[in-house]
Amino acid sequence: MNASAVHRSVVILALLAGLPACAPRVVRTLTPPENARGLDKRSPYLKAHMRDGRVYVLSRWAVDDGAGTVSGEGVLLGADRRTLEQGPVAIPIGSVALFETNVVQKSPAVAALAVITGISAAVTGYCLANTKACFGSCPTFYISDGERPRLQAEGFSASVAPSLEARDLDALYRAKPDGRRLEVRMTNEALETHVVRYVRVLAARRPPGGRVFATQAGELWQATQVSAPTSCTAAEGGCLDAVRDLDWNERSSASDPDDLAARETMELDFGRVGGAPLGVVIGSRQTLLSTFLFYQGLGYMGRSATAWLSRLERGGAAAARRLDGVRRALGGIEVLVADPAGRWQRVGEVYETGPLATDVKILRLPAFPAGRLKVRLVLTKGNWRLDYVALAHLGGRVDPISLDPVEVRKGDVPVAVPAAGLTTLPGDEYRFAYELPPDPEGYELFLDTRGYYLEWMRDEWMADEDEALATLLLRDPRRALRLLAPEFKKREAEMEGMFWRSRYVRP
Repeated sequence: MNASAVHRSVVILALLAGLPACAPRVVRTLTPPENARGLDKRSPYLKAHMRDGRVYVLSRWAVDDGAGTVSGEGVLLGADRRTLEQGPVAIPIGSVALFETNVVQKSPAVAALAVITGISAAVTGYCLANTKACFGSCPTFYISDGERPRLQAEGFSASVAPSLEARDLDALYRAKPDGRRLEVRMTNEALETHVVRYVRVLAARRPPGGRVFATQAGELWQATQVSAPTSCTAAEGGCLDAVRDLDWNERSSASDPDDLAARETMELDFGRVGGAPLGVVIGSRQTLLSTFLFYQGLGYMGRSATAWLSRLERGGAAAARRLDGVRRALGGIEVLVADPAGRWQRVGEVYETGPLATDVKILRLPAFPAGRLKVRLVLTKGNWRLDYVALAHLGGRVDPISLDPVEVRKGDVPVAVPAAGLTTLPGDEYRFAYELPPDPEGYELFLDTRGYYLEWMRDEWMADEDEALATLLLRDPRRALRLLAPEFKKREAEMEGMFWRSRYVRP
């Protein structure tokens, strides 16, 4: 929470290898077709990037949500950006890959596909001095921990375009509902458009005295005897106090000054354990390294960012999966276990996209004979904040109860959620109410969401436009991460404070 995330940069920048119900709203200014490619950002415009590579450029338009069309006056450009037609047009919204505009759209159908341009970082003030530290939230979810609402999850942080729409499952590990009613507050606190297909709560029966944990693949497993390590060491020395409890006391490190992909290790000792099925529990979130890379990538794409994003839409999810170099270069949190001979065996990886909320996952370990258990974590320097590492005895896999909201409100007004879901703009807030099963304290809760979001393009990023550097991130990500290391290092110390102070809306 999904793009915030290294994966966001990856799937967008990878495209560069192949690149050279509201009433209709009418915007009444006209730009001659010959000037369409260089529209004055102060004049309203709407570009429709089509799935076949053509682009409509409109400076007067109306949206008919009922008919699913955008009509108006403008010019049609071919894939080579030569003028094909000009005059009145009617565009089926279903044939559009993405819209690009400097006008916030009230039509949900258009807003869900619109990249907003011409926004200044000055809107949020604090990040003007460091535009790579602007707050990026994805859908942000607040739930009570028994004392007050706390930020407990961010939705689908890696889903930065419609073709990357995905499900996200987050542990509500600290949630303490008041009886059977659970309230979830969802906010849009950044300069982004969020398309939220659903917000559900999963309730999984806990074993007596135990918890339920999710794997990276979304399986839910009962667990008991959850125990902290007896020791934890890293480059800075002891790290046990930071990881023994899920308490917001996190272990993190600074990035490498010469290579943003440089690794570090942590070693944990869990003492002697029996031969029962075991799993390593990890509570983590990302630092702002991934946010920096995402925004830097958007800056490199510059004025053509929406055109490149639309190419991702035409290539679909398969294209995004093939083009994953930067994410692979940075990696997740690798878990290794020492076998009886003392050799380190890799057993898997935990990965959580987004810098906002800590998520808790479990990695099942292979069978080992009873004895002393040592675990090594290998992770990229400066890319992770670890709040919790524990060992758990695994029970059985559990099927949860899936709960839809019994009520959704925007402010004090009940709303009906459209079949296509909600499209939210900066400042929007919704409250979802759920009725939990009887004996709610006997259930582990998870937030189950699906959707995608679109980042709004800041004017200040345009100064970084550089196709060659963007291409480098694709073709040689390891080299690009070395070249970007000094620039990130200059910003690293101040980014955290600026990031949190630059929320568009404060809860």
